[in-house]
Amino acid sequence: MKEATHERGNPVRTVLWLLGSALVTAACSAGEPAMTQPDAGTEQVADDSDPTPLPVDPAVRIGTLDNGLTYYLRSNDKPGSALSVRLVVNAGSVNEPAPGLGVAHFLEHMMFRGTENFPGDDLNDKLRRIGVELGPDLNAYTSYDETVYSLDLSIVQPEAVQIAFEVLSQWAHAATLDLVDISEERGVVRDELRTNFETADGIIFTAFDRLYTADTRYEGYLPIGTQEGIEATTQGDLRAFYEDWYVPSNMAVVAVGDLPLDDLEYLVVEHFDHLAASTSPTPPDIAYTPDPAPVSAVVTSPGQAVGFLSLDIPIPTRNAGTVGGQRLLVMDTLVGTMLADRLGAAYERGELSQVDAPHWEAFDHTRGLRYYGTNLRADDLAAALTELWSVMLTVETHGFIDAEFGRAVGAIDADLQFDLDREQTTSDTDYAAMYVAHFLAGADIGPLRDRVDRVSALLDEMSVADLSDHYRTIMKQAGPLLIAVGNDPDSVPTAAELDSAIEAAGPGEPPEPIPDVEQLVTAPDPIDPVSVDRIEDLDAYEWSFANGARVMFIESGIAEGRVDMLAVSQGGWTTLDPGDRPLAEILATQAVSLSGLGSMTSTQVTRFLNGVNASVTPYINETEEGFWGNAAAVDIEVMLQLLYLLITAPQVDDPAFRETIDAGNSLIALAETDPGWQELVARIEARYGDSDWFDPIPSPEALETLTPEALLDLYRRRLGDVDDLVVAVVGDVDPETVGQLARRYVGSLPAGEADTYLNRRPSEPAGVVRRDVVLTPDSAATGLTIHHEALIDVNATVEVVSDVLTVILNDRLLVDVREDIGASYTMISELTTQLTPEPTIRSLIVASGDPDRIDDIRAEILRIVEELATDGPTPQDLDQAIAVVGVDYGLIDNSEGLAVLVRRAHVDDDDLPTQQRRQNDLARVTATDIRNLAAELYDPHQRIEIAYVLG
Repeated sequence: MKEATHERGNPVRTVLWLLGSALVTAACSAGEPAMTQPDAGTEQVADDSDPTPLPVDPAVRIGTLDNGLTYYLRSNDKPGSALSVRLVVNAGSVNEPAPGLGVAHFLEHMMFRGTENFPGDDLNDKLRRIGVELGPDLNAYTSYDETVYSLDLSIVQPEAVQIAFEVLSQWAHAATLDLVDISEERGVVRDELRTNFETADGIIFTAFDRLYTADTRYEGYLPIGTQEGIEATTQGDLRAFYEDWYVPSNMAVVAVGDLPLDDLEYLVVEHFDHLAASTSPTPPDIAYTPDPAPVSAVVTSPGQAVGFLSLDIPIPTRNAGTVGGQRLLVMDTLVGTMLADRLGAAYERGELSQVDAPHWEAFDHTRGLRYYGTNLRADDLAAALTELWSVMLTVETHGFIDAEFGRAVGAIDADLQFDLDREQTTSDTDYAAMYVAHFLAGADIGPLRDRVDRVSALLDEMSVADLSDHYRTIMKQAGPLLIAVGNDPDSVPTAAELDSAIEAAGPGEPPEPIPDVEQLVTAPDPIDPVSVDRIEDLDAYEWSFANGARVMFIESGIAEGRVDMLAVSQGGWTTLDPGDRPLAEILATQAVSLSGLGSMTSTQVTRFLNGVNASVTPYINETEEGFWGNAAAVDIEVMLQLLYLLITAPQVDDPAFRETIDAGNSLIALAETDPGWQELVARIEARYGDSDWFDPIPSPEALETLTPEALLDLYRRRLGDVDDLVVAVVGDVDPETVGQLARRYVGSLPAGEADTYLNRRPSEPAGVVRRDVVLTPDSAATGLTIHHEALIDVNATVEVVSDVLTVILNDRLLVDVREDIGASYTMISELTTQLTPEPTIRSLIVASGDPDRIDDIRAEILRIVEELATDGPTPQDLDQAIAVVGVDYGLIDNSEGLAVLVRRAHVDDDDLPTQQRRQNDLARVTATDIRNLAAELYDPHQRIEIAYVLG
């Protein structure tokens, strides 16, 4: 069940995965295993013919202490004055003594409940004091195969580095596992199960997990465990797992940051060398042999709004740490890209009746379970399955063609070059992820230039015949796993019908290829700007054109080899008609994004973009419209060509229109059954009443009468010309290049009539407004959201105060609600500022919780915000929050520059949120500032509450 993506550009960004640079994420929840490769020795293919280990970059120092602990160290000054450290435990739920326990994940939770040197809340207080932000899924994850703890911090404070290493060391050997803490945390873990798995989505995910892991060592070992396992977990269970698997020989420390290697090594020795040596039990054997026969199943849940069919094919796991294993990974990537190409072309030719374009991708479910997969929707799922499988059988019979092979190689080449171009700005966190993956799975961490040369050499030696044979081998090794998903069994085919659909498929003749295009557009004649200005305070440039468009540019090497763009115009859906919001905001932009451009079909555009690194996505919101974009520096012209075509030559073709109408019907279904969408609709209705301007869901009547022409007209009304368009560009390219491209692709855009947004918002309703979302019978995820807003004169200083208040509020919610009450997993707040249509600050607090304790949770939340509004924060709360925000402000990227440039459309240059301005304002934030803002925002008699209640 791989989630599809609708972004333009290469749909299979696999080279970073292939090279081992981003295999593990630090925000992976217990129910979403990290994507890693298997340990050496677990591959299941006989043709891994070259076991030579891949080389290691000499810039990383790898060592082993006498007690067996491994360490990876790298000195890196990007972003500078920062450090990323990881404690990696090569054990997860699959290492538990029996299925269904969830002990590894429960133990991860307990690490934040105290250690010998940091009892109780001391650990969290210490981390906040050095600027480490804490929260659910931020600092650790547990998967089937591993547990990883993460700290990313500024090292400006002298004590920060020592504290970080001491915390990791304490986690490695000194968890207290206090009985009272276990009892309190049990409610949090139980609510995590309720929140993530006792919902329609969670029920479907769990069913998929059972099917993916059936007859493997992973079966039954879902990291979260079961309700029975969570409630039965004892101190002895946690202690036994801790002592068995948290041993030096089974752990690694990773440290990457702006410190000398010798200093980092000294810190590792100081904090970890005293750990007693010990050997962990024999790890489980995760090898398995896929079934060559098809496996069909039906999964239903009453709350499942959208039916679909999942088709997955097991792929043998590879040894990512050897030359032979890497060759197989490259072949897997090429096959997946070529198959996606073939299926996309078949969809465009009308050979597939599914309503959504096929998105074929490789994904990992666990370290030892890999799949190719796609999801599809259709009126007749069985018939659509037969059609899609027939295309795959045609490839198996006749093989791929040279053009498909060339495009797949070109996609990898483009990614390799992009990696090289940005190598010098690789961040601490990226390197840390690479080294985590190497310890766990032997991923490639050799010098990038060597890796690129090695992969390029592999590509040179391969042929289309090799890849066709590789695909045939995969098809013979494992049959498809077919899962029909719906809200009841009558809404989807039976397992027998899925089997029959596969049996009915057969190969056809190779299709006539869709011709490629050599360029997106012939460059228009350049138009000279009416003015060219240098913005000295921002070290920026500005070109203004007669059509009303302006291009602003900041040269930045923050992300080497990369350019980012944000193009903004004032207006949005407030200038359209009542009821047009969802049609414009969601459907029109999607339809155009999925269609071709100019005279090119969608397949031609996608193929062209597969060979470059450039992407542009249109959007329309309440008060503005525009485009997000990014590109490799060498492909900035392609990015601006996409912008030009999306304004001058958008399309809504028939396949994209069908998929968009299906998306609209899905929204209607989600609004009827999905709690998240129901909460959004209820909150909007509570805030805006029955105003047609703000309804986010299209009506069935609107969809029935909608045409491609009408959607395209909506899009063009907001995005078909320019009047006040600001194109902000930040990145690693020179001003002369930007100026020349601006003359061609922005100055030549058609001018439209000047307009701006309108304020369609009614006044906020008086008093406390409450609404209930009644959960479907299959959902137990009770909770609530609390919404406040206030009309406040928003400026750069107010935004800094808002950021500090957000951290203070989240800390209070985490400690006083999540930990003290011990019945809530999700407990988070978000404050957002808006300049249009009127200056506003909004607060949204989201809480899950035990249905028997939800009133207590609500009361505690309201007590916290009232206390902040009345008394303000404590000195400790304020200092910790300023430290966290300061670290966040120090981790800048191109988006900071984009935000500053587009803000110039609204405010004077002396009120822009530059990094220096924010740092200066942060140093001046007082407890009184926090109290005053909280008092304006958190009126105890004015709010909107939405409660999720059991049906």
